[in-house]
Amino acid sequence: MPGDYLVGRQPIFDTSCEVLGYELLFRGDRSLVGDGLRMTADVLVRATLDIGLGDVVGNKLAFVNAPREFLVGRQELLLPPEQAVVEVLEDVIHDAEVVAGCRRLVDTGYTLALDDYVWQPGDEPLLELASIVKLDVLAIPPEDLAAQVDACSAFGARLVAEKIETYEQLAECRRLGFELFQGYVLSKPEVLNAASLTPNRVAVLGLISKVCDEETPVEELQRLVETDVSLSVRLLRVAGAGAGRGLRRPLGSVREAVVLLGRQRLRSWLLLMLAGDTGEAKPAQMEIPMTRAKACELVVDELRPELADSAFTVGLLSGLDLLIGAPVADIVGHLAVDDRVSGALLERSGLLGAVLQDVLDWEVGRPPAARSRCGAPCDVLERAYIEALRWTTGFGALGVRAA
Repeated sequence: MPGDYLVGRQPIFDTSCEVLGYELLFRGDRSLVGDGLRMTADVLVRATLDIGLGDVVGNKLAFVNAPREFLVGRQELLLPPEQAVVEVLEDVIHDAEVVAGCRRLVDTGYTLALDDYVWQPGDEPLLELASIVKLDVLAIPPEDLAAQVDACSAFGARLVAEKIETYEQLAECRRLGFELFQGYVLSKPEVLNAASLTPNRVAVLGLISKVCDEETPVEELQRLVETDVSLSVRLLRVAGAGAGRGLRRPLGSVREAVVLLGRQRLRSWLLLMLAGDTGEAKPAQMEIPMTRAKACELVVDELRPELADSAFTVGLLSGLDLLIGAPVADIVGHLAVDDRVSGALLERSGLLGAVLQDVLDWEVGRPPAARSRCGAPCDVLERAYIEALRWTTGFGALGVRAA
């Protein structure tokens, strides 16, 4: 459903007042407060799929709260290890399963942090894994803070003084040996928001079942992704960002995104969407971009079949301004589409741009008088548009393709 997605971020500074990274904070549906799994899933989906991690933290570290499910591997974190700091929440029991899970994360390349930590006997295995320990200077009595600093720093971790509210507290924390600082006196959390789309949950569930079936061909996965506009946009974004590994690759179609992600990572992202999304797209809202996409595909299939996938993607993305109230140019700027696709969308260049414009003209009742811009006969355009309308209505209320 179109709406606003919200993600908070609060910087963490070093002793030189340079930003080391940002803690990502939940700022979504208040009914989820207290549900650590869904809150973290919502933050990851919004920050990574809807906004783009590069736009949220740049080249800085991303500090993310991790409830038990993420620590023990029941839910995949899906962030580039070299840029993520996994914060073990204070209410997580430090049992053997959690310690083993944290060790796996560290071995994978993630940085481990202990959030709102208070030292207690028996935590030595976890402290040996943690590179960062965050101490809440408001919660720890001033007379106990020095002892906590000594106990935690003995393991070699960098200490973060969090929730600093006064310059006097900041000076005292510097004196005690803290290396990193976070709090209102330095910077309040900033809320990032923009318009978003949430995939149809039934479509996501159907796709998960197909992804888990190794016999499902890539072509069928591609078609299922294309039945939901927001799914397509999210997967284009994350696949174009190197499937979450910090690289950026221009893509020409949804098919390329599916292939680049691979089944396992695609399944992990879908599961995260189910955990984090609280809204749901209505099929009726998707009819215009879906019809455009299919019409573009059918026309290009008559002219240059090898570009049919890209034509579908162009038609799909052309309707996003109607759905989220943002210019297509702004949307394309956050997607790793190739020059051929972006040129068609922004400048109507090339064959894809000409086909898109012909379909748009047909959509508003301005069919070409003689020959189309793309060179296809008018009867081809008419048949393509009528067939696209039939195809779109075949999705039905569940957002899945009719047989």
